[in-house]
Amino acid sequence: MLRDMTRATTAAIAASGEVSPATASADADAIVPLDAADMRRMSAAHLLVTLASLPLRQWPSLPHEPASDARGAAFDPEAIHQLRIATRRLRALINVFSPWLKPRWHRRLKAELRWLGHTMGPARDADVLATTTLPALRTEHPDIDWPAIDAHVATLRSDARAHAAEALASERQRALHALLLKAFGIGENGRAERQAAKALRRPSRTPGKRPRALAKHARNVLRARYISLFPDCRQLAMLDTEQLHALRVKIKKARYSAEALTPWLRKSVRLPYQDTLHAAQSLLGHLNDAVVAQRVFEDAPISAAQRDVLIGRLDTIIVNATSRAAHVVCQLPDAHTLERGMRKG
Repeated sequence: MLRDMTRATTAAIAASGEVSPATASADADAIVPLDAADMRRMSAAHLLVTLASLPLRQWPSLPHEPASDARGAAFDPEAIHQLRIATRRLRALINVFSPWLKPRWHRRLKAELRWLGHTMGPARDADVLATTTLPALRTEHPDIDWPAIDAHVATLRSDARAHAAEALASERQRALHALLLKAFGIGENGRAERQAAKALRRPSRTPGKRPRALAKHARNVLRARYISLFPDCRQLAMLDTEQLHALRVKIKKARYSAEALTPWLRKSVRLPYQDTLHAAQSLLGHLNDAVVAQRVFEDAPISAAQRDVLIGRLDTIIVNATSRAAHVVCQLPDAHTLERGMRKG
């Protein structure tokens, strides 16, 4: 069953280099609900505040005090999921449109969003471990001392949730939300007003306010994110887990940049490019979940023999996921194809 963690949802991916069109479309629509032609006619500043308003509308309402007795249980998991998505989208936009942001605002927003994302990471890892990785392993190896492991993981999960709850109920999180609204000129009605956006630079200090300047910047960003994937993508099977994690970060940046800059990629290139990046990111995510589980088992109160069995099984998962990811990234378009797929304006 654990084998299905890396195979069930990605067998077709490994065979074809594609993901479900519905999944990819849902992800893309979440960040680019506007007409592509209209977006290409917008100035960079106008487009930035418009796109930034979308995840900020989905920013969930969070309690002002963490539920200490429940160790963070008062936080709705769906709300936390929405916050993770909003944070990820905003970080991608700030990164892509950095030339149109005041340096001081860019640094502050980037640092605060990174902090918020990192506070939710351990809780997410613990949830995946408890709800996905352990049940699969339990089915394959019923003779392991699972009560001891469950108790150990429950403690880790509780601590991670408490840490996340404390951060999400903090003044710092509320200040960040207010800062984002001010930065992008988001009013009480959820609409963005470019003139009210405090983070925008004066046009004379940007690459330009005409759509042509944004088109040129979009092509440069898409090109740079693509180039950053190599040579690691071509030698993926030879990378260790830390290098694979670093590659996954680059793949995420390339994917989110492509989503934010969808209007400047022709559909014939954009869909297979984004699907391949999504598939590779998913496989490397499964790999990372296995690495997290190995680290937890190293400190779990079980016998050395049982620990070796579990870590050995996870090693197999890591090798399989690496092999499949190596196959998937071979489906990336070559540089010439990507270049021809970029729109000039």
